[in-house]
Amino acid sequence: MDEPLVLATWGLVVATLLLFGAGLVPAVGQFREWRQRKNALASALLPELHGTRTQAIEIRDTLIGMKANAQLSDVAHVYYDVERLCERIEGIQGHAGLSIDQRLELYVLNSHLNLLGLQLSLIASEDSEIRQMALETASVEERLRKSLIAAQASLLCLDRVDHLFVEVKKKYGGRTFTEEMMARVESDSDSAEKKLVDVRRVMRTDDQLM
Repeated sequence: MDEPLVLATWGLVVATLLLFGAGLVPAVGQFREWRQRKNALASALLPELHGTRTQAIEIRDTLIGMKANAQLSDVAHVYYDVERLCERIEGIQGHAGLSIDQRLELYVLNSHLNLLGLQLSLIASEDSEIRQMALETASVEERLRKSLIAAQASLLCLDRVDHLFVEVKKKYGGRTFTEEMMARVESDSDSAEKKLVDVRRVMRTDDQLM
């Protein structure tokens, strides 16, 4: 092959590589920015979702212990807790950057909570006529049963939301934010218990030397 042709060929290769590199730099920057946005979204939402789960568990557990003869004020108190939880979920739904699956699950979650709130509002309505009409179609026991089902359904939905934050599961070895948090709390408690053995031993030694 003639030397001019070889040089021209290599020149074309180099030019192609330079063009590829020039196109790659913005793409890498965009990918990094996309990752940062996803991490920022997870950082903002996952603590909120964990707080939502804690509240939902408290509501569920309260409903498990609630009897048909419960005071209307007690039922109303749970209703107001559900109402605040719905407001919290609506705030989470307003975040930009949610995937379509994440947004769908949040709407499903809000539906469960709204159904829960509806059942409780019918039981504890201050309007005696509305309450009477509501209890003619379903007893207090039945409405409490439906309320409990809705509360548990909201927790199942929260499980699905947690598992949609894939980047968090990668970061924490396959665990969700809540699972990682609980694991760390348990690990800290175990370590603290062992550490206290050493602390007490040192304190006893110091007392003996005094």
